[in-house]
Amino acid sequence: MRRVGILGGGQLGSMLAEALYHLDAQVTLYDADPNAPAALRYRDTVVAPWNDAAAIARFFERCDVVTYEFEHIDAAPLRALQGGPPIAPSVRVLEITQDRAMEKQFLAESGLPHVHFAVVRSEAELRAAAGAFGWPFILKTIRGGYDGKGQFYVAGHEDLDAAILALRERRSDFACVLEEIVDLALEASCIVARSGEQELVFPLFENAHSGHILDLTVVPARVPPEVARVVQEVALRTARAIELEGLLTVEFFVGRTRARRSHGAEAGGLIVYVNELAPRPHNSGHVTRNACTISQYDALARVLAGVPLTPPRMNGPGAWCMANLLGDVWLAQGRDQLDLSCWRDHPLVVDVVLYGKREARARRKMGHFVTHADTADAAIDAARAFREALSRRTM
Repeated sequence: MRRVGILGGGQLGSMLAEALYHLDAQVTLYDADPNAPAALRYRDTVVAPWNDAAAIARFFERCDVVTYEFEHIDAAPLRALQGGPPIAPSVRVLEITQDRAMEKQFLAESGLPHVHFAVVRSEAELRAAAGAFGWPFILKTIRGGYDGKGQFYVAGHEDLDAAILALRERRSDFACVLEEIVDLALEASCIVARSGEQELVFPLFENAHSGHILDLTVVPARVPPEVARVVQEVALRTARAIELEGLLTVEFFVGRTRARRSHGAEAGGLIVYVNELAPRPHNSGHVTRNACTISQYDALARVLAGVPLTPPRMNGPGAWCMANLLGDVWLAQGRDQLDLSCWRDHPLVVDVVLYGKREARARRKMGHFVTHADTADAAIDAARAFREALSRRTM
């Protein structure tokens, strides 16, 4: 019986642990927060700081294989432990995906579709590169940042000055990438799992964001079949190029027209670009727990437990929609514990998952739910109606 170590005890680690238990694997988690969801739900959770190399080394000694639920982990101590249990995905994958400059360079060197970019390492380089790159552009910090953090839309010198001021206030360096702006038709994601010679690819997910945070995910994505086929092919090529062992989420921009200097793949009259990579379960992939015969967590659990992979299939006809539940809903209800009594009036809601986070804060991901309907539009309408009902103040 394999013991799988999971670095990170948030909702992704908790749901992965659940999938591993279904395969009779033993699970040990590691997190710095004693109130992390996994620490409250699973007995075998090591609570220690992320910079405690000795505690991490002892954690590795207990495990047969180790994975991670987020990519903002210092890779250096993990590289020092590579003589021990295997890490899946590898430390090389972690290093590439936690550094936007390395990630963009990997895409370019691998001949994968990507937006035109430039890398700067100082305020002087940023100011010099901005005019040469051409307005407008998206400015992103190389390390850290998620859900829109560390990202700026720069249309001219005034926006650039505001971005530089923000970087001065929150960061010690100016390591950033500049990206050409794409005329977006939609954003999408595709999840791949690989184990040795085995590999699988999930259906294409269509994603909608609100305030830079994922709001809704729809599967199957509302795109021509040719677009879905090309995206899945690119996702598989990306996983092979990075020599993936484990799970990889490939986030895509799908453009209406070809950006002038970017390198896109044409499909069905649209242009496909790889945006970012996440070497772990993904927020958009929550929908697979209901929509597919195996979930993203099941797929990664099989890789980690040494169980064969089988292709995921959709669970019947129609469309599925996953919607995030942010702390704003709790705040709107004026309650510490979410009142779900309105669920009885929303029969298209097939699942609600609450993560067990103790404190509800605005924009904090506290849970999600899934709807199922005959069409994507109906599934989306049902999700919005349910979340609106949840957001009403209760007695």
